[in-house]
Amino acid sequence: MFIGDKIKEARNKKRMTQQDLADLLNISRSAISNWEVGRNYPDLDMIVQLSDILEISLNTLLREDKVMVKEISKEQRKNYKRKITLRIIIPLFVFSLLTTGYLLYQETYIVHNFFSPTINKTISLEKNTENWKEVKLNYTNNIFWKKEIVNTDGSTSEIEIRIIDKKTDDTIYNFSLKAGKSHKLDLLKSNTDYLIELRGKNGLYFLKFL
Repeated sequence: MFIGDKIKEARNKKRMTQQDLADLLNISRSAISNWEVGRNYPDLDMIVQLSDILEISLNTLLREDKVMVKEISKEQRKNYKRKITLRIIIPLFVFSLLTTGYLLYQETYIVHNFFSPTINKTISLEKNTENWKEVKLNYTNNIFWKKEIVNTDGSTSEIEIRIIDKKTDDTIYNFSLKAGKSHKLDLLKSNTDYLIELRGKNGLYFLKFL
């Protein structure tokens, strides 16, 4: 006798309709019908619930139904594989998440310079002069440049900055920047060589190109 026959026999003994049993299991009546005619089988959780509701032992439900036993063995193997996979994937995902969060929080050199590159320059002006001092740097090749220059608080004083397009020899910017202030450089273009020149009072100047 197949499991579907046993479910039907036990249900009839308790004078339950297919709908009554379906309501107790929170499933559709057609699911009960499919089990009883052998179209498909209940899963392991349903078998346990059927055993309790119909008051029939698991051993009795499964005995002699080789197909059902085979299906249960197959399902158990699938569940085992799922558990193993989850045990591997979840720790890797958590580790990856924690690592990414840690790198972003610490602003490590690689992450910081990839997403928000910064060039720090220390400039020494030895004497007050009208001559410009050139600053060498490759500035606008990264798509993440904010195009901004900062004269940090540690600088001696205000400094005059001039930026020239090397190819055309046009002056793109010419401005003075006080210590602790910044200036946007929106007119700068990617993959273009610029000459950056400074002049000001004798002292040290700490510039950041963002």
